[in-house]
Amino acid sequence: MESNANIVKYWKTQPTVLSGMVKRSRELTKEFVELYREVKPTHLYLVASGTSLNAEEAAIPFLTELLQVDVACMPSSYLHNIHGSRPLIVFLSQGGSSTNTLKAMEALKDYPAITVTGEEVCEIAARSSHHMVIGCGEEPVGPKTVGYTASVMILYLMALEAALAAGTVAEKEYEEIKECLMEGISCMDHNMKTFVSWMDRYGKELEKIKKYFFVGHGSGAAALKEGCLKILETVKYPASSYEFEEYLHGPILAADQETGLFLFPAGGEEERERFRKLAECQGKYSAYTYTFTDQTEETTEKVIGIRRTGRDCTEVFENIVIPQYLAAVVQGALGVADGSPLYDEYTAICPTKYNNGK
Repeated sequence: MESNANIVKYWKTQPTVLSGMVKRSRELTKEFVELYREVKPTHLYLVASGTSLNAEEAAIPFLTELLQVDVACMPSSYLHNIHGSRPLIVFLSQGGSSTNTLKAMEALKDYPAITVTGEEVCEIAARSSHHMVIGCGEEPVGPKTVGYTASVMILYLMALEAALAAGTVAEKEYEEIKECLMEGISCMDHNMKTFVSWMDRYGKELEKIKKYFFVGHGSGAAALKEGCLKILETVKYPASSYEFEEYLHGPILAADQETGLFLFPAGGEEERERFRKLAECQGKYSAYTYTFTDQTEETTEKVIGIRRTGRDCTEVFENIVIPQYLAAVVQGALGVADGSPLYDEYTAICPTKYNNGK
Protein backbone atom coordinates (compact mmCIF):
# COMPACT_ATOMS: atom_id res chain seq x y z
CA MET A 1 0.00 0.00 0.00
CA GLU A 2 1.12 3.53 -0.76
CA SER A 3 1.92 5.61 2.33
CA ASN A 4 2.84 9.15 3.32
CA ALA A 5 6.56 8.75 2.68
CA ASN A 6 7.53 11.85 4.67
CA ILE A 7 5.93 10.50 7.85
CA VAL A 8 7.31 7.00 7.35
CA LYS A 9 10.82 8.40 6.86
CA TYR A 10 10.89 9.79 10.41
CA TRP A 11 8.82 6.94 11.85
CA LYS A 12 11.58 4.51 10.87
CA THR A 13 14.25 6.47 12.76
CA GLN A 14 12.66 6.11 16.19
CA PRO A 15 14.59 3.11 17.60
CA THR A 16 17.93 4.59 16.53
CA VAL A 17 17.13 8.06 17.86
CA LEU A 18 15.80 6.79 21.20
CA SER A 19 18.69 4.42 21.86
CA GLY A 20 21.09 7.26 21.09
CA MET A 21 19.29 9.46 23.61
CA VAL A 22 19.59 6.83 26.35
CA LYS A 23 23.33 6.56 25.68
CA ARG A 24 23.67 10.38 25.89
CA SER A 25 21.36 10.69 28.88
CA ARG A 26 23.63 12.64 31.22
CA GLU A 27 24.82 14.98 28.50
CA LEU A 28 21.30 15.78 27.30
CA THR A 29 19.81 16.37 30.76
CA LYS A 30 22.70 18.18 32.46
CA GLU A 31 20.98 21.60 32.49
CA PHE A 32 17.80 20.18 34.03
CA VAL A 33 19.64 18.16 36.68
CA GLU A 34 21.60 21.23 37.80
CA LEU A 35 18.43 23.31 38.05
CA TYR A 36 16.58 20.49 39.83
CA ARG A 37 19.32 20.22 42.45
CA GLU A 38 19.29 23.98 42.93
CA VAL A 39 15.49 24.35 43.28
CA LYS A 40 14.80 21.05 45.09
CA PRO A 41 11.18 21.23 43.87
CA THR A 42 8.17 20.18 45.86
CA HIS A 43 6.06 20.25 42.69
CA LEU A 44 6.93 19.77 39.03
CA TYR A 45 4.66 21.32 36.39
CA LEU A 46 4.83 20.28 32.74
CA VAL A 47 3.42 22.77 30.21
CA ALA A 48 2.87 22.15 26.47
CA SER A 49 0.33 21.79 23.69
CA GLY A 50 -0.54 19.23 21.02
CA THR A 51 1.85 16.31 20.63
CA SER A 52 4.14 17.72 23.33
CA LEU A 53 1.24 17.78 25.81
CA ASN A 54 0.39 14.17 24.92
CA ALA A 55 4.01 13.24 25.64
CA GLU A 56 3.86 14.92 29.04
CA GLU A 57 0.67 13.10 29.99
CA ALA A 58 2.22 9.74 29.11
CA ALA A 59 5.38 10.49 31.14
CA ILE A 60 3.74 11.60 34.40
CA PRO A 61 3.58 8.17 36.14
CA PHE A 62 7.28 7.56 35.49
CA LEU A 63 8.30 11.02 36.70
CA THR A 64 6.16 10.77 39.84
CA GLU A 65 7.57 7.36 40.75
CA LEU A 66 11.21 8.29 40.29
CA LEU A 67 11.27 11.86 41.61
CA GLN A 68 8.79 11.28 44.45
CA VAL A 69 7.27 14.75 44.05
CA ASP A 70 3.89 15.87 42.79
CA VAL A 71 3.91 16.10 38.97
CA ALA A 72 1.16 17.69 36.90
CA CYS A 73 0.80 18.78 33.29
CA MET A 74 -1.38 21.48 31.81
CA PRO A 75 -2.07 22.92 28.37
CA SER A 76 -0.14 26.07 27.56
CA SER A 77 -3.44 27.85 26.89
CA TYR A 78 -5.10 26.87 30.18
CA LEU A 79 -2.80 27.41 33.13
CA HIS A 80 -3.99 26.65 36.64
CA ASN A 81 -2.67 27.75 40.01
CA ILE A 82 0.89 26.81 40.93
CA HIS A 83 1.23 25.19 44.35
CA GLY A 84 4.04 24.24 46.69
CA SER A 85 6.86 26.20 48.26
CA ARG A 86 9.35 25.28 45.53
CA PRO A 87 7.64 24.65 42.16
CA LEU A 88 9.62 24.02 38.98
CA ILE A 89 8.15 24.50 35.50
CA VAL A 90 9.09 22.53 32.36
CA PHE A 91 7.98 23.98 29.02
CA LEU A 92 8.14 21.37 26.25
CA SER A 93 7.88 22.24 22.55
CA GLN A 94 9.27 20.04 19.78
CA GLY A 95 9.24 22.83 17.19
CA GLY A 96 10.15 25.58 19.65
CA SER A 97 7.79 28.22 18.30
CA SER A 98 4.30 27.57 19.74
CA THR A 99 2.67 30.92 20.43
CA ASN A 100 0.60 29.64 23.35
CA THR A 101 3.71 28.19 25.03
CA LEU A 102 5.50 31.52 24.60
CA LYS A 103 2.49 33.20 26.24
CA ALA A 104 2.54 30.66 29.08
CA MET A 105 6.24 31.32 29.65
CA GLU A 106 5.46 35.00 30.09
CA ALA A 107 2.59 34.26 32.48
CA LEU A 108 4.79 32.01 34.65
CA LYS A 109 8.00 34.02 34.40
CA ASP A 110 8.27 34.47 38.18
CA TYR A 111 8.82 30.74 38.73
CA PRO A 112 12.02 28.77 38.12
CA ALA A 113 11.68 27.09 34.75
CA ILE A 114 13.44 25.29 31.93
CA THR A 115 12.46 24.96 28.28
CA VAL A 116 12.95 21.76 26.29
CA THR A 117 12.79 21.92 22.49
CA GLY A 118 13.70 19.86 19.45
CA GLU A 119 15.48 22.82 17.90
CA GLU A 120 18.51 24.31 19.64
CA VAL A 121 17.94 27.68 17.95
CA CYS A 122 14.29 28.76 18.24
CA GLU A 123 12.15 31.50 19.74
CA ILE A 124 11.36 29.54 22.92
CA ALA A 125 15.06 28.89 23.53
CA ALA A 126 15.90 32.53 22.87
CA ARG A 127 13.53 33.63 25.66
CA SER A 128 14.80 31.10 28.20
CA SER A 129 17.36 31.40 30.97
CA HIS A 130 17.51 27.59 31.19
CA HIS A 131 17.17 25.52 28.03
CA MET A 132 17.97 22.02 26.75
CA VAL A 133 17.32 20.09 23.55
CA ILE A 134 15.25 16.93 23.21
CA GLY A 135 17.95 15.19 21.21
CA CYS A 136 15.92 14.07 18.19
CA GLY A 137 16.87 16.75 15.71
CA GLU A 138 14.49 18.47 13.31
CA GLU A 139 11.29 16.76 12.14
CA PRO A 140 9.70 19.17 9.65
CA VAL A 141 6.68 16.92 8.98
CA GLY A 142 3.52 18.26 10.63
CA PRO A 143 2.31 14.95 12.16
CA LYS A 144 5.19 14.22 14.54
CA THR A 145 6.35 10.64 15.16
CA VAL A 146 9.92 10.64 16.49
CA GLY A 147 9.16 14.06 17.97
CA TYR A 148 6.57 12.42 20.21
CA THR A 149 8.55 9.39 21.37
CA ALA A 150 11.70 11.46 21.82
CA SER A 151 9.74 13.94 23.95
CA VAL A 152 8.55 11.11 26.21
CA MET A 153 12.07 9.74 26.37
CA ILE A 154 13.69 13.06 27.27
CA LEU A 155 11.20 13.49 30.12
CA TYR A 156 12.03 9.97 31.29
CA LEU A 157 15.76 10.69 31.17
CA MET A 158 15.34 14.03 32.95
CA ALA A 159 13.54 12.21 35.77
CA LEU A 160 16.05 9.35 35.85
CA GLU A 161 19.13 11.57 36.03
CA ALA A 162 17.56 14.00 38.52
CA ALA A 163 16.41 11.10 40.71
CA LEU A 164 19.91 9.68 40.76
CA ALA A 165 21.32 13.08 41.71
CA ALA A 166 18.66 13.58 44.39
CA GLY A 167 19.10 10.10 45.84
CA THR A 168 15.56 8.86 45.18
CA VAL A 169 17.03 6.24 42.82
CA ALA A 170 20.10 4.16 43.67
CA GLU A 171 22.86 3.48 41.12
CA LYS A 172 21.80 -0.16 40.67
CA GLU A 173 18.17 0.75 40.00
CA TYR A 174 19.33 3.53 37.68
CA GLU A 175 21.23 1.03 35.53
CA GLU A 176 18.32 -1.42 35.58
CA ILE A 177 15.91 1.26 34.35
CA LYS A 178 18.24 2.23 31.51
CA GLU A 179 18.48 -1.42 30.50
CA CYS A 180 14.69 -1.65 30.59
CA LEU A 181 14.36 1.39 28.35
CA MET A 182 16.78 -0.14 25.86
CA GLU A 183 14.80 -3.39 25.93
CA GLY A 184 11.62 -1.40 25.29
CA ILE A 185 13.26 0.20 22.25
CA SER A 186 14.16 -3.28 20.99
CA CYS A 187 10.51 -4.35 21.39
CA MET A 188 9.46 -1.20 19.58
CA ASP A 189 11.73 -2.07 16.64
CA HIS A 190 10.28 -5.60 16.50
CA ASN A 191 6.72 -4.28 16.60
CA MET A 192 7.44 -1.86 13.77
CA LYS A 193 8.69 -4.68 11.52
CA THR A 194 5.79 -6.93 12.48
CA PHE A 195 3.19 -4.27 11.75
CA VAL A 196 4.74 -3.31 8.41
CA SER A 197 4.46 -6.96 7.34
CA TRP A 198 0.88 -7.17 8.63
CA MET A 199 -0.10 -3.97 6.79
CA ASP A 200 1.42 -5.28 3.57
CA ARG A 201 -0.75 -8.39 3.87
CA TYR A 202 -4.00 -7.18 5.42
CA GLY A 203 -3.92 -3.37 5.30
CA LYS A 204 -6.19 -3.00 2.27
CA GLU A 205 -9.31 -3.69 4.31
CA LEU A 206 -8.54 -0.76 6.62
CA GLU A 207 -9.50 1.64 3.83
CA LYS A 208 -13.16 0.90 4.66
CA ILE A 209 -12.93 2.24 8.23
CA LYS A 210 -14.71 5.56 8.80
CA LYS A 211 -14.01 6.04 12.53
CA TYR A 212 -11.31 4.77 14.82
CA PHE A 213 -11.27 3.65 18.46
CA PHE A 214 -8.00 2.81 20.24
CA VAL A 215 -8.33 1.05 23.60
CA GLY A 216 -5.51 0.22 25.99
CA HIS A 217 -4.48 0.09 29.63
CA GLY A 218 -2.08 2.15 31.78
CA SER A 219 0.63 4.19 30.08
CA GLY A 220 -0.10 2.27 26.88
CA ALA A 221 -3.55 3.88 26.83
CA ALA A 222 -1.98 7.32 27.30
CA ALA A 223 0.15 6.74 24.22
CA LEU A 224 -2.93 5.92 22.16
CA LYS A 225 -4.20 9.47 22.64
CA GLU A 226 -1.30 10.56 20.48
CA GLY A 227 -2.22 7.79 18.04
CA CYS A 228 -5.64 9.40 17.60
CA LEU A 229 -4.02 12.73 16.85
CA LYS A 230 -2.04 11.10 14.06
CA ILE A 231 -5.24 9.71 12.48
CA LEU A 232 -6.94 13.10 12.76
CA GLU A 233 -3.97 14.88 11.19
CA THR A 234 -3.61 12.47 8.27
CA VAL A 235 -6.67 10.33 7.48
CA LYS A 236 -8.95 13.08 8.88
CA TYR A 237 -11.59 10.67 10.17
CA PRO A 238 -12.94 10.71 13.74
CA ALA A 239 -10.56 8.98 16.17
CA SER A 240 -10.78 8.49 19.93
CA SER A 241 -8.74 6.63 22.55
CA TYR A 242 -9.83 5.19 25.88
CA GLU A 243 -8.57 3.34 28.89
CA PHE A 244 -10.30 -0.05 28.67
CA GLU A 245 -13.02 0.38 31.28
CA GLU A 246 -13.79 3.91 30.07
CA TYR A 247 -14.53 2.54 26.61
CA LEU A 248 -17.22 0.33 28.12
CA HIS A 249 -18.88 3.27 29.88
CA GLY A 250 -20.43 4.90 26.82
CA PRO A 251 -18.14 4.94 23.75
CA ILE A 252 -18.88 1.29 22.91
CA LEU A 253 -22.44 2.38 22.07
CA ALA A 254 -21.09 4.30 19.05
CA ALA A 255 -19.51 1.22 17.43
CA ASP A 256 -20.92 0.14 14.08
CA GLN A 257 -19.88 -1.66 10.89
CA GLU A 258 -17.63 1.24 9.83
CA THR A 259 -15.77 1.30 13.16
CA GLY A 260 -12.15 0.23 13.45
CA LEU A 261 -11.37 -1.01 16.98
CA PHE A 262 -7.69 -1.44 17.89
CA LEU A 263 -7.20 -3.22 21.23
CA PHE A 264 -3.94 -3.27 23.21
CA PRO A 265 -4.47 -5.69 26.15
CA ALA A 266 -2.31 -5.21 29.23
CA GLY A 267 -2.51 -5.68 32.98
CA GLY A 268 -3.34 -8.88 34.84
CA GLU A 269 -4.97 -11.99 33.43
CA GLU A 270 -8.46 -10.93 34.52
CA GLU A 271 -8.08 -7.63 32.68
CA ARG A 272 -6.71 -9.35 29.60
CA GLU A 273 -9.62 -11.80 29.59
CA ARG A 274 -12.00 -8.84 29.50
CA PHE A 275 -10.09 -7.51 26.49
CA ARG A 276 -10.45 -10.89 24.76
CA LYS A 277 -14.19 -10.97 25.44
CA LEU A 278 -14.55 -7.45 24.05
CA ALA A 279 -12.73 -8.43 20.84
CA GLU A 280 -14.98 -11.46 20.51
CA CYS A 281 -18.19 -9.51 21.09
CA GLN A 282 -17.41 -6.41 19.08
CA GLY A 283 -16.04 -8.51 16.23
CA LYS A 284 -19.61 -9.66 15.61
CA TYR A 285 -20.70 -6.06 15.03
CA SER A 286 -17.51 -4.42 13.73
CA ALA A 287 -15.54 -6.49 11.22
CA TYR A 288 -12.52 -4.23 11.69
CA THR A 289 -11.64 -5.35 15.22
CA TYR A 290 -7.95 -6.00 15.88
CA THR A 291 -5.97 -7.10 18.93
CA PHE A 292 -2.28 -6.36 19.54
CA THR A 293 -0.98 -8.74 22.19
CA ASP A 294 2.29 -9.90 23.72
CA GLN A 295 0.77 -13.28 24.61
CA THR A 296 1.49 -14.79 21.21
CA GLU A 297 4.20 -14.55 18.57
CA GLU A 298 1.73 -15.66 15.91
CA THR A 299 0.12 -13.00 13.75
CA THR A 300 -3.21 -13.51 11.99
CA GLU A 301 -5.66 -11.24 10.23
CA LYS A 302 -7.23 -10.05 13.49
CA VAL A 303 -4.55 -10.76 16.12
CA ILE A 304 -1.09 -9.21 15.85
CA GLY A 305 1.65 -10.60 18.06
CA ILE A 306 3.84 -7.82 19.47
CA ARG A 307 6.56 -7.66 22.11
CA ARG A 308 6.67 -5.82 25.42
CA THR A 309 9.06 -5.67 28.34
CA GLY A 310 6.20 -6.10 30.81
CA ARG A 311 7.06 -2.74 32.39
CA ASP A 312 4.42 -0.03 32.26
CA CYS A 313 6.92 2.70 31.34
CA THR A 314 7.91 1.16 27.99
CA GLU A 315 4.40 0.53 26.68
CA VAL A 316 4.28 4.05 25.29
CA PHE A 317 7.09 3.14 22.86
CA GLU A 318 5.84 -0.37 22.15
CA ASN A 319 2.28 0.75 21.32
CA ILE A 320 2.52 4.14 19.64
CA VAL A 321 4.32 2.89 16.53
CA ILE A 322 1.14 1.03 15.49
CA PRO A 323 -1.21 4.01 15.02
CA GLN A 324 1.66 6.17 13.73
CA TYR A 325 2.28 3.82 10.82
CA LEU A 326 -1.42 3.10 10.36
CA ALA A 327 -2.05 6.82 9.88
CA ALA A 328 0.70 7.21 7.29
CA VAL A 329 -0.33 4.17 5.24
CA VAL A 330 -4.09 4.74 5.24
CA GLN A 331 -3.58 8.40 4.33
CA GLY A 332 -1.51 7.35 1.34
CA ALA A 333 -3.95 4.62 0.31
CA LEU A 334 -6.93 6.97 0.43
CA GLY A 335 -5.03 9.77 -1.28
CA VAL A 336 -5.83 12.27 1.48
CA ALA A 337 -3.91 15.49 0.95
CA ASP A 338 -1.69 16.97 3.65
CA GLY A 339 -2.91 20.07 5.44
CA SER A 340 -6.26 21.82 5.35
CA PRO A 341 -7.55 25.04 3.70
CA LEU A 342 -9.49 25.74 6.92
CA TYR A 343 -6.32 25.40 9.01
CA ASP A 344 -4.32 27.56 6.62
CA GLU A 345 -6.94 30.31 6.56
CA TYR A 346 -7.43 30.36 10.32
CA THR A 347 -3.74 30.29 11.27
CA ALA A 348 -3.04 33.09 8.80
CA ILE A 349 -5.40 35.20 10.91
CA CYS A 350 -4.57 33.69 14.32
CA PRO A 351 -1.08 32.10 14.16
CA THR A 352 -0.24 29.12 16.34
CA LYS A 353 3.50 29.36 15.57
CA TYR A 354 5.73 32.37 16.18
CA ASN A 355 6.88 34.05 12.95
CA ASN A 356 5.50 31.13 10.87
CA GLY A 357 7.77 28.65 12.66
CA LYS A 358 7.26 24.88 12.97
